[in-house]
Amino acid sequence: MAIDPIALALSKCNPNAALEPDDERFVDFDSIRGFTLRQRLSRLLAAAGANPDQYVHAAVAGHRGSGKSTELNRAFAELRDANYLVLGASVNENLDPHDISFSDIMRLIVLLLDDAFAEDARKNDSIAKAFAVVREWFRDVTRSSETAINNATEMSAKAALGGKASLEGGVDAGATAKARTDLGELVAAIGVVRRSQSSESTQVKETIERYNNELVSNINLLLQAVKIGAPEKLGQGLVLILDNIDKYEPQTVNRAILRHAGLFQELQAHFVFTVQSALLHSPVEESVSDRFTTIELPMLPVFEPRSRNPRQPVVDRLRDAVHKRVPAELFADEDRSLDRLILASGGCWRDLLRLLEAALLDTDTMIGEKQVNRAVREVGQTFHRLIQNKVQIEILARTRLEHSVLSDEATRFLLYHRCILVYNGSGWYDAHPLLEGFAPYDGEVARLRKTP
Repeated sequence: MAIDPIALALSKCNPNAALEPDDERFVDFDSIRGFTLRQRLSRLLAAAGANPDQYVHAAVAGHRGSGKSTELNRAFAELRDANYLVLGASVNENLDPHDISFSDIMRLIVLLLDDAFAEDARKNDSIAKAFAVVREWFRDVTRSSETAINNATEMSAKAALGGKASLEGGVDAGATAKARTDLGELVAAIGVVRRSQSSESTQVKETIERYNNELVSNINLLLQAVKIGAPEKLGQGLVLILDNIDKYEPQTVNRAILRHAGLFQELQAHFVFTVQSALLHSPVEESVSDRFTTIELPMLPVFEPRSRNPRQPVVDRLRDAVHKRVPAELFADEDRSLDRLILASGGCWRDLLRLLEAALLDTDTMIGEKQVNRAVREVGQTFHRLIQNKVQIEILARTRLEHSVLSDEATRFLLYHRCILVYNGSGWYDAHPLLEGFAPYDGEVARLRKTP
């Protein structure tokens, strides 16, 4: 039976799915972004490799939906091919999707090490001893919650017998931290308690975080043990990649990571994580770039700097990328409808996919002016509903006209929710084009244009 071309195109436009390196839909945007994220990471790691006691601790920044996960997937594959041992996890799918703490992230790193080196721990006495020492440390510091942790362990064991051995809320292969030793089972059980809606959750976190320095020392004990006991497995070095931290609220990321930047710097492994542009341009407290090497992935520059004039080579490249998902013959008026969607996205790839998805859902045959208008209106309303007050409206209107921002809480909110977009080159900002049509915003832009 022939596949409906609209349904097929829809299946290729999931705005929340990062592409794997070998996906036929992938298009390399390095040339239009002006740099290669993977190349910068590789150079940082090569430089650190010249000193055995030097490690890269880097933040990959960008708007949600800018392509960080897809780029990190490619970095993962390229570093693995270059003989690095790369361990990665999607944080929001392995931990609580709404709130994380410093100790949660450290526990996730322990689970990654447990998954990667369980077999080595069974074969090598020094690695096994390190695993046992760290397990006893966790057991000692969480003794006051022993009953809840034991119950979580039993619950997880029953789930495993039923064929669902997911102790910490796993994700797809390549991004899941699995418990494979006694240490992993204990740490995963602590994670189950942490995700519960109970007083034990807060108690476990606060208890462990009284000993954050010891927690990092114990992770370094594991790292040293595997470096000595399984050096061939590490190759050029161990790289930890934690994705989707940028999905948490800026205050949460500040509390879980930036306040503890000094402890992350003590990790004796390369550590890469994602962070939202909002924290880069409007910090809550600590500046990301002061504490971590920072690589920012900007919006795709669909406009000429500080204007709404289309940057045609970029629009053309994005059009080619869309055609890998939605064939050109599904657009009723050749390039006109697609180009409108590209410009309406502001260069945010996820928003372009959202627009395409909305347009495809509204047609049985082809995408034309009617579908584009409705898609822009429908997706635009998701941004309109984010605006809470006149202060935000004024900030957006001034950003639209002046292409610059101040560092304050209201601006951070607008950056986090992509109401304000960050572009590259000399570094400039613009209000998201999808805000157009929102009467209070349009009115304020018009008022400011008339103001001398």
